[in-house]
Amino acid sequence: MRLFSAVLACWCAIVSGTPAAAQHSSPETRIGEEGFESPPATLAQMDWLVGQWSGEGIGGAPATESLLPPAGGTMVGTFVQTKHGEDGAEAIMFTEHMYLMEENGSLVLRLKHFNADLTGWEEKDEMLTFRLVAIEPCAAYFNALTLRCADADRPGEGLVAAVRMKSEGPEVRELLFHFDPAHGSDKSVRCADALTTVDMNECFSETLTRADAKRVKYFDAAIERYADRGDLLEAIRESQTAFEAYRDTECGAVLQNWIDGSIRGAMTLGCRIDMTDQRTHRIWQNWLTSLDSSTPVLPEPQPTR
Repeated sequence: MRLFSAVLACWCAIVSGTPAAAQHSSPETRIGEEGFESPPATLAQMDWLVGQWSGEGIGGAPATESLLPPAGGTMVGTFVQTKHGEDGAEAIMFTEHMYLMEENGSLVLRLKHFNADLTGWEEKDEMLTFRLVAIEPCAAYFNALTLRCADADRPGEGLVAAVRMKSEGPEVRELLFHFDPAHGSDKSVRCADALTTVDMNECFSETLTRADAKRVKYFDAAIERYADRGDLLEAIRESQTAFEAYRDTECGAVLQNWIDGSIRGAMTLGCRIDMTDQRTHRIWQNWLTSLDSSTPVLPEPQPTR
């Protein structure tokens, strides 16, 4: 219990913040200035995080991080830290239950800790909250907690998690975790590296579902922004109908070109993913940004992975 209390004290220090003199930059974690505003962000920008990840945790013992696809504006996840028992067998040290949520146009990470017997560290109605400080392609920097791709150019092939710990002096101390895709996780097989046509088609289908969901989100935001412009709303809706017809025709031609090949499904789905991402970016550029330096209604959409 003493170990749990010490770790919990470190976590609590993260939420309450360290003295200003101790807030130095570090290779991984970032601290928001007092009263900082979180940047615009959506769960669509966090699709690279979905999956099951495993690696070495505290004391070199195995640790696992798992994130489910978003549902209702929330991505639910768990973290399991094991320990080596006296007999050498692995046992649960503690777990975390996480909610990565869309809130006030940005993202916030909330979590609670549990002992191996499911007794909680925090009080019944209490939780730790990490507000977003900055977001980049394949990286999210929450206040004192970072989640990012090990390689931004190869999402899905590695995950880095870091949390800033309490320090009595000016030095920055962090807990750093390096994860690989867990065996059997969807993230362990990239679409282009799938071993069978069925796996490849399934992977591309899931990617298209995420791309379409993102497009709908940005389109709905455009409709809401110009709700009082009836003539413009009609034109935007007509452009969407025209896009869908063009995408169907163009990708139908791609299918016809590969009709005798086993990869016809993957080629067609790839076409639809690319065109959908292009459409989402065009919606953002035309209807969700301004000519001045004001913040866009939604962040710039990134290619769907």
